[in-house]
Amino acid sequence: MEAIAGIILQNLNTLAQEEFGIIWNLKDDVEQMKSTVSAIKAVLLDAEAKANNLQISNWMEELKDVLYDADDLLDDLSTEALKRKLMRGNKILRDVQIFFSHSNQIVYGSKLGHEIKAIQKRLDVIAKNKITLQLTDRPMETPISYREQRQTYSFVSKDEVIGREDENELLKSYLLDTNVTDNVSVVPIVGIGGLGKTTLAQLVYNDHAVQRRFQQKMWVCVSDEFDIKKIAQKMMGNDKNSEIEQVQQHLRSMIQGKKYLLVLDDVWNEDRELWLKLKSLIMEGGKGSMIIVTTRSRTVANIMGTHPPLFLKGLDLERSWKLFSQVAFDGGKEPNDRELLAIGRDIVKKCAGVPLAIRVIGSLLYSRNLGRSDWLYFKEVEFSKIDQEKDKIFAILKLSYDHLPSFLKNCFAYCSLFPKGFEFDKKTLIQLWVAEGFIQPSNDIRYEENVGHEYFMNLLSMSLFQDVTIDDYGDISTCKMHDLIHDLAQIVVGKEYATVEGIKENIGNRTRYLSSRTTLHFADTSSSSCTLRTLLVLGQKRFESNNFDRSHFRFLLSIKCLRVLTLCGLDIITIPKSIKVLKHLRYLDLSRNHFLVNLPPELTSLYNLQTLKLSQCFKLKKLPSDMNESLRHLELNDCGELTCMPSGLGQLTNLQTLTHFLLDCGGRRGNISELRGLNSLTGKLEIRWLDSLREHAAVVESSKVLVEKQHLQELELRWWNDGKEISEWPSWWGGGIAEPHLQEKENKRWLEDEKILEGLQPHDSIKKIVIDGYCGKTLPDWIGNLWSLKSLEIRNCIDLISLPEGIRNLSLQRLYIYNCSPVLETRCATINGEDWPKIAHIPAVLVWKGGSPLSTKRGSPERPMTP
Repeated sequence: MEAIAGIILQNLNTLAQEEFGIIWNLKDDVEQMKSTVSAIKAVLLDAEAKANNLQISNWMEELKDVLYDADDLLDDLSTEALKRKLMRGNKILRDVQIFFSHSNQIVYGSKLGHEIKAIQKRLDVIAKNKITLQLTDRPMETPISYREQRQTYSFVSKDEVIGREDENELLKSYLLDTNVTDNVSVVPIVGIGGLGKTTLAQLVYNDHAVQRRFQQKMWVCVSDEFDIKKIAQKMMGNDKNSEIEQVQQHLRSMIQGKKYLLVLDDVWNEDRELWLKLKSLIMEGGKGSMIIVTTRSRTVANIMGTHPPLFLKGLDLERSWKLFSQVAFDGGKEPNDRELLAIGRDIVKKCAGVPLAIRVIGSLLYSRNLGRSDWLYFKEVEFSKIDQEKDKIFAILKLSYDHLPSFLKNCFAYCSLFPKGFEFDKKTLIQLWVAEGFIQPSNDIRYEENVGHEYFMNLLSMSLFQDVTIDDYGDISTCKMHDLIHDLAQIVVGKEYATVEGIKENIGNRTRYLSSRTTLHFADTSSSSCTLRTLLVLGQKRFESNNFDRSHFRFLLSIKCLRVLTLCGLDIITIPKSIKVLKHLRYLDLSRNHFLVNLPPELTSLYNLQTLKLSQCFKLKKLPSDMNESLRHLELNDCGELTCMPSGLGQLTNLQTLTHFLLDCGGRRGNISELRGLNSLTGKLEIRWLDSLREHAAVVESSKVLVEKQHLQELELRWWNDGKEISEWPSWWGGGIAEPHLQEKENKRWLEDEKILEGLQPHDSIKKIVIDGYCGKTLPDWIGNLWSLKSLEIRNCIDLISLPEGIRNLSLQRLYIYNCSPVLETRCATINGEDWPKIAHIPAVLVWKGGSPLSTKRGSPERPMTP
């Protein structure tokens, strides 16, 4: 609640500073609301600490309702103000002038005044009751600053396998047994939650000897629902809506005769018949195929196992202390404080050898940077409460949550909307937090996404996230939640969050964040659905009508307070113009709607929209022009029929994500200068159809539109690729003489492309560059000055004959060359060639032509990319 109270105060301050007619006569009301909300906000921490008191709990529920209503009202007002400002700048039409006429403002202001006074009246009652409840002021919380020197994401896997050496070797001996006679064997790993069953399975699954042993390796997180079709689809890596008959045929075909390793993680099903049905699909693997099952249930192990179960026990005290030390002390080094160490050992004993509990409590003590007296308080006060709990391990995990600042509690609770085993994309999760208003206002000029990154790292350092994956540049890409931590998130969220099989009438009146994991069952609009701020459709099943029709949208458009709407893979064909009524919307994900052709111009009436995701909308042809400056993230991956960018894109100076920039506007020259002002872009940018700029190559050369984009990490520059093979290239490559007019044309193209590439110099912090279809003979010298460049990929550059001199001064980790000129390929493929000594320091070099490599050098990729 502290977060939403902060948002309200921020909006009230903004409104107080605005000079426009709508609120000129409401300033006293605004100031009074600021004063009341500030007084209430001051006691929120005290109220949360006393939430076990029923009266205080009810007081907090009433406060939440009025705060959310106030937030919606103020957001509505700020949206109207923004609309008015933008329309004035665009020379408003007559109907707009009427809307903002003096008489209209009086009516709107009068209505608004009544609504503000009604909310103020409710706030006054709540403020009066806080005195009756004897709630006291507490200072505001500040974010926990995680310690940079601590590489949380790398030590987790090592910590969790402390003391599991014997189990690891036993499990590997089963998998590597050459005397096995069964086609498929099943090894269960059994233990209570938090003992490290999944981590042990991961350790073995990723072992080099095990990887070499099996032809096919599959990992399926099963969790609560033992759905045979879903398990089979996950094994194949395919979520298409096929019938079970097709699924089982494809699965059998995929594994037949192949020695495979399958991990079924977190199995709860104790129905033997369901296991036998799945078993009938997967028993046709090659001799020596193995299945590892992780489960908390001995019954599951008895039903599924062909080997004796491997029972995990808690760590002994020595190993428990070793794990705790690694997590709770800098560098795992024990401090020279005997009393502190003695307190720590007593705390570790309470964790009963459960690695997850040890990591969580150790991370809590570390992150707070607490002294001896604080550790003693944890031991004598906090753990005395835990001793009274039936499930002590879960109580320890909750202790970590209880000590989170309120703004981190919101971010943590939000993760409950996603299923167990869900792989969170870090950037997406942060975008959702921003859209929900969970990020506290920062005193500096940082974007909210940067603050969100700190929030993420705080939760990670507290061991509330795990199984982190790292991208090529050492940044965190994805993470997961342990099942017990996910259970904790679902328990602490209360009535505000709900996860359902479909939208029904029984959604609680106080439910504001909703996810549906399978299909949607649309009902008539009910008052309970009108409070929703988030609707996430996470399931794979299709609607009964096979597409998203008007009746579905009628329901959605009645939920006027929505901030986040995710409708992925639902066969949506059209978006109605009436979507403009969702004026609070910040986040809209329409990805994987393969038949969506157009977006309505009314989408630009969503003045608060920050994130628009349209990836894999294969049929999408056009984007609305003049999108609003509020837009920060625009994702367009795999939009194959999209041929141009919307006009006005260059005005979106807050844009941080733009996956693609297209230059060919239906035969008209695209405007590369639109990129000039987009200096907040991060991540990856792909620019296509650069050949359309050849007639204006000199202008591009001098423009330098990319050089100030210091936050970009990847840049892909693509000319038109007509798919020609080397055999189709001009005869003069083979030594013949081209006709003069053709050679003159080729020479002009070389010069134009070299000028274009010269003008596309990125900031020297760029980490990866892909150059595809370029027709110049040489690469520009600026490539040799990109001190951060790690990967250079050159594709289909049929005229390129040399690499720049400066490449030998770079710290490149990969150099890939695909389908380029015979001259360049020969030089790079020959050990004694002219260019090879210059790039001998690069760890991975791959020269690739057609279907086979000409030459590889150290660390070539497992799955080489083809042109």
